Amino acid sequence: MMRIIIPTRGRTNQQITLQSLPSEWRERTTIVCPKIEAFKLGGFDERLEIVAQPDPDWTIARKRKWIMEEWSRRGYERILMLDDDLSFATRIGQSDWRLREIRGEELGAEIQRLEDKLGPEFPHVGFGPRQGNNNLKKVGWQTPSRMMYSLGYYLPIVVKECELGLIETREDMDLTLQLLRKGYPNAVWHTTVNDQRKFNAPGGASHKRTIESSNADAYKLARLHPGYVSTIESSYKASLPRIEVVCR
Repeated sequence: MMRIIIPTRGRTNQQITLQSLPSEWRERTTIVCPKIEAFKLGGFDERLEIVAQPDPDWTIARKRKWIMEEWSRRGYERILMLDDDLSFATRIGQSDWRLREIRGEELGAEIQRLEDKLGPEFPHVGFGPRQGNNNLKKVGWQTPSRMMYSLGYYLPIVVKECELGLIETREDMDLTLQLLRKGYPNAVWHTTVNDQRKFNAPGGASHKRTIESSNADAYKLARLHPGYVSTIESSYKASLPRIEVVCR
């Protein structure tokens, strides 16, 4: 049975992702947070499991590493790590690129779709990003594809085959590349998508992430995967210019 795990920090007044989940999935959800935030987060829903991370100052990459190792130790095979500030949407129709928001039972059915796909054949699965979905001529399952914000892992393979914690920023991309290069395909569902509020929003990883550290890790990812990753400088209206990566 797949477990949903939501790593969070500094967002005790609002849990956007959690609010979209239906009742039956909340019973299968764990929130991982600094110990000082555990009591307040427990007030969102008594059915939640609240787990305090051993070190309150961990980066999100270090926290995800611990989650994979810890839930593997606990005997779980399948986990779905969700960012704590996600919204979800799905295509209006097969021939209509427009998206409509989904939550509750409808979202639960799409999460079940991920669980059914996740396993030895596809040990890393997730929802596609909202950005750029309107440009896709074909949606449904795509492999290989970029996993963002929702990270489903089959732990018996991922923990064994991957070197966790190699990079702080874009460590999700590093894991995808490690697995693909070892012959383990991923599957990303682009009919339903997820999206964050915005890059570097208050709370979460914003207390650790800087443009400088993000740029340094972009170059590091390219060094870790030579021939598969290149770097480009991108400009954004909502943030400072930064180095991005292109993965092949």
